[in-house]
Amino acid sequence: MRCIYMTWKKYCVDLLGLSLIVIVAYIIPAEWVRHRLNEVYVGDDIAIDMQLNENALYGSALMEDICFLKYGMISRTEPDIIALGTSRSMQFRAAFFKGATFYTTGGMGDSIDAMEAIFDHICINYVPKIVIFAVDWDWLNPNYPHPKLRYVENNTLTYRAYLYQSLYQEIWRNQNVREQLVQPNIKERDLVGNRPTIGLMAGGKSSGFRQDGSYQYGDGILHPQSTEVNFEDTHQRIRDGNKRFERADHIDEDELLKLTAFIQKMQKRGTHVLVVLPPFPNEIYQTLMASEGHRAFILQFEDAVRSLCVVQDVPFYDFTNMAWLGASDEEAFDGFHASERTYGRITLQFESDPVIAPYINKDFIEACMVNSNHPFQIIPADM
Repeated sequence: MRCIYMTWKKYCVDLLGLSLIVIVAYIIPAEWVRHRLNEVYVGDDIAIDMQLNENALYGSALMEDICFLKYGMISRTEPDIIALGTSRSMQFRAAFFKGATFYTTGGMGDSIDAMEAIFDHICINYVPKIVIFAVDWDWLNPNYPHPKLRYVENNTLTYRAYLYQSLYQEIWRNQNVREQLVQPNIKERDLVGNRPTIGLMAGGKSSGFRQDGSYQYGDGILHPQSTEVNFEDTHQRIRDGNKRFERADHIDEDELLKLTAFIQKMQKRGTHVLVVLPPFPNEIYQTLMASEGHRAFILQFEDAVRSLCVVQDVPFYDFTNMAWLGASDEEAFDGFHASERTYGRITLQFESDPVIAPYINKDFIEACMVNSNHPFQIIPADM
């Protein structure tokens, strides 16, 4: 019996020793790095408090998962209108609307399955009145992977482990992170809107998510470059046929059925849905139309979504080419992300829909477009 006791005691001592080693070798350095790189509130509810109460800018270089932030903001504010989509829906702004609250989920996921998971999670607490659904063309591409939404509750040990794993991965692969570790150049307030910063991207680049879920491209706003530079990567993707620009000659019918079922689900919940096809710069659109591996697919995609919306009685807005809005290519951050100036133009087009029309802040949007000379930013920087 004494032998068993001694064995058990030794096991406990060894386990305690191992735990201390893990804490000293893994957790303590990780927490030091988080503090040094302005990442201490990343993944923490304090970040949500700071966005709500101090209009903080949230931009992490170590943690790509933004679900905790956006779910947290939505659950606390229960916005009347949400924009649902990929990063191509991140330039809709709360100030574009009046008499209704707004938030964009943009950047949380990149597939129909992910969009449905986001909507279902939101509906645990409440059902949005209006969803601006930005449907991306790659969702129906049979040669593009359709990633599921990854979401880990931020109050779990699993989430903490995920955070530390992401931190060490970024240190390994991101030179900017390593340079900032050695010689930090991090601002407490961002250089565009003078907001408190959370995260290395916010403090170092003035880039991150604003209070309404929209994304501030700090480098693009502070240091605009030519379209030749901005579109270079997108042209390369088209030539290579990868990274959202995979070649295809037909749409994925199974994904189209998923899209149809999801829109029906939102309608059955009582949500008014508007479907938007997000814009490409005219230069990129014309390149795609001249590409044998892309033209047929894009035209099929547009026709399929248009037909779906007719059958489901859903307002449909095709803005695949920015030029159709009277927007110049200079209004795009890159080859497939247009700026808030372009998305202001898009919002004005929603006046044709009687449900969302009363909430469009038309006079404000038009005044901002006239008063701002910046190709990207039209709303006052601190809003």
